[in-house]
Amino acid sequence: MRLLFVTQDFPPDIGGIQTYSWEVAHRLADRAAHLTVMAPDRPEATSVDRATSFPVVRLPGRSDLLPLFLLPMLPARARRMQADVAFHAQWQTVGASVLARALFGRPRRIVCAAHGRELLFNPATGYPGLGAAYDRLRQTLLHQVDAFLPVSRYTAGLLHERDVPPGRTHVVPNGTDPDCFRPRDDTSLRQRLGLADRSLLLTVGRLVRRKGIDTVLRALPTIIQTCPDVAYVIAGTGPDRARLERLATRLGVRERVRFVGEVDHDRLPLYYSAADLFVMPAREDPPDVEGFGLVFLEANACGTPVIGARTGGIPDAVQDGETGLLVSPNAPGPFAESALRVLTDPDLAETLGRQGRRRAVSEASWDHIAGRIHALLRRELA
Repeated sequence: MRLLFVTQDFPPDIGGIQTYSWEVAHRLADRAAHLTVMAPDRPEATSVDRATSFPVVRLPGRSDLLPLFLLPMLPARARRMQADVAFHAQWQTVGASVLARALFGRPRRIVCAAHGRELLFNPATGYPGLGAAYDRLRQTLLHQVDAFLPVSRYTAGLLHERDVPPGRTHVVPNGTDPDCFRPRDDTSLRQRLGLADRSLLLTVGRLVRRKGIDTVLRALPTIIQTCPDVAYVIAGTGPDRARLERLATRLGVRERVRFVGEVDHDRLPLYYSAADLFVMPAREDPPDVEGFGLVFLEANACGTPVIGARTGGIPDAVQDGETGLLVSPNAPGPFAESALRVLTDPDLAETLGRQGRRRAVSEASWDHIAGRIHALLRRELA
């Protein structure tokens, strides 16, 4: 199989879809006869591309303009490499493959991942004519795709709401790397943070309203009554930090909360391992939604139990009662109750963490996920 992998999000940029594209592309390259990636150019791209075993074609311009730059470039590339399948990380770039197939009969099949926000976001909202045109373009391109690989049942549902037949959707969740994300010795990190003997809650993510960090802050006063040594570490940056700091101060818990900023990828396993409980009770704030929740798998892979909310694709990332607990969003009381269940029951915490690690190794590793994707791509060619 000769595979063209097209993505608007690829390293050196950082994020969930960037991780998905990098991990899946690397593993598909080991399984395909040939794989070429087409992605936006970036200042640090050269060093990233040298580390790959496959060619990466970088196109100039912003990532949101990649669909336009692909129109002349992708058809020529697909024809030259005789692409069997074009696998798109987002629907926005599908048009170039549709054009290529119409002109040259290649790629033979068009397959597209689906993550969530891209199916809800309309950049022309507020401009009635343009907004409607964007929606029509999305609807047209969605119906040109031969198969979709949504990362959760929730994301599959968004496709079905846009009249994509269920028979063309195959849920393949996100994965994690259990060799990278594994239990680590957290002693030095806890000492550096001055939290050696504390019960630690942890959130890793962009500081935006939908992550539900404010729900955790509102629950802290209740948690402290039963677990007076608790502390809350928040790793990430974003526009909501100032509001969250003010809220923590108003609630009287500011001294319990550590904003540690952006954490390097290779240090994240230390933070996950240091935590007694990973928490992210995200809410839906359309078009911003949690299409899956990769951080839950990363925490589980480090042996840490998790709590998420019953929103978006999180119920596919967290197996309720098996690898963590699910709560309602925007509900500090029920969240506090669930957090205390884990913090005050070491046996439950150990069981959830152990089962989360086992799942990460046996069925949620990127190797396993890429194998499922490869099998589906081959089936499309049959």
